[in-house]
Amino acid sequence: MRKHSFITIILLFLILAGCTANEASTTEKSEKKAEQKKSISKNEVEGLSSQSLQILQNLASSGGAKEEQKKVNELITKLDQYKHEDNSVSDYSKSLRNCLLALMDYSKGKADQKALGKVYPDYVAAMEQLKQDQPEIKLSVPTKYDWFYAAAAAYEQGKKKDGEITLTFVGDNSFGTYPETPEHLKFDNVFKANGGDNQYVFKNSLPWFNSDDFTIINAESAFTNETKAENKMWRIKSDPAHVAFLPASGVEAANLANNHTRDYFEAGYEDTLEAFAKNKVAVFNDGMPLKKNIGTIETIFLGYDCRMSQQSPEFLARIVEEVKQYKRKDNLVIVSMHWGVEYRETPVDYQTNFGRSILDAGADIIMGGHPHRLESVEKYNGKYIIYSMGDYAFGADPTLLSRQTAMFRLRFAKEDNTVVMKGLTIVPTLENSDDSLNENNYQPLPVFGKEAADIINELISISSPIENGVTEYKYFDPFI
Repeated sequence: MRKHSFITIILLFLILAGCTANEASTTEKSEKKAEQKKSISKNEVEGLSSQSLQILQNLASSGGAKEEQKKVNELITKLDQYKHEDNSVSDYSKSLRNCLLALMDYSKGKADQKALGKVYPDYVAAMEQLKQDQPEIKLSVPTKYDWFYAAAAAYEQGKKKDGEITLTFVGDNSFGTYPETPEHLKFDNVFKANGGDNQYVFKNSLPWFNSDDFTIINAESAFTNETKAENKMWRIKSDPAHVAFLPASGVEAANLANNHTRDYFEAGYEDTLEAFAKNKVAVFNDGMPLKKNIGTIETIFLGYDCRMSQQSPEFLARIVEEVKQYKRKDNLVIVSMHWGVEYRETPVDYQTNFGRSILDAGADIIMGGHPHRLESVEKYNGKYIIYSMGDYAFGADPTLLSRQTAMFRLRFAKEDNTVVMKGLTIVPTLENSDDSLNENNYQPLPVFGKEAADIINELISISSPIENGVTEYKYFDPFI
């Protein structure tokens, strides 16, 4: 017995000695690692500043691509090599690192709407202090929008789930205008004045357009060089070359069912179809459905121009019949309706009648346009009617009669061989990005903070008065 006790004591001694040695070794390694860290130089700060701006912008424009996320993590690792001393240079690098760590929290798909908002003020304070202490240092300063778009892109990627698809819809778009538009506000002139390239119009939309599975716009214009036009007001024409904006910006399809694609007669419409085909952008129209396999879900897009003067019981009966023709439980049928009264906030009776009947026939959701402003959203029997998405990049709205718009993000999945909707989120957006209240620069600006809240509150305000009006909207704001 004593022998066993003696052996046990020896073993305990050896274990404790080993633990002490391991602790000493770990401490020694930590101290050695700390010694290997170096002070950051002014030149290195300038390089890191420039690098961080480029990395944020690339992450945003790629829609949060994994390879761009990897570059963010590599920059964080690089920042880890520096000592955090008591000076403004080190404070800046430390704050930049903390912001990048918070940014990458969103890549997990968690809507902790405070991660970036908490550390961003410290980053701004550190940056201002550095500029004050070291005015000779040239900083490439990421704006709050750079951080917002990068965070949104990372978040949208992180939210993706196996088996789900995400679709992004935006409202009316035209990359041209009508002849009576003042010269300085004509789309082509504004585009050239801003040094526009193929990503100019949707530059700020890329975090969402490039992080989804399919992006759809309403193309409310003839894309033609024809000069002979209908004898009507608001003859809208865009340069056919501008269709190239769409593939350059992650847009896969366009709805042509509206009252302007034939403004330049059949010749202009044929030019429009040719321009979209040339750029490999899919289109759909009344009598021309679009069938696409998106992920594992067969998706049918149906479009109808059904303004007040076009609506009739016969028209509704035809739409209902076509929806029934295409809809199965294992596929997705989306109906785009060009309808309603321009600049009206709520639907008129025929829209409600048409919308509910179309959903009863089996359609999964209705996406509306034509009123040139946001209109009510209704949830009817578990399905949505977005009565109007408003204008988006609309060259025929040069004076911004309504700046507020949005992207509508829809998620669907197949469960037990049945397609179900998993969610609707909103991206609050302004039609222009230069702060003008009455002149359009044709570059939509997704927004955060008060401007985003104002758009959400407007949607709530115009949806509340209608039956089944939606009064809660999910949206992403990392600066709350």
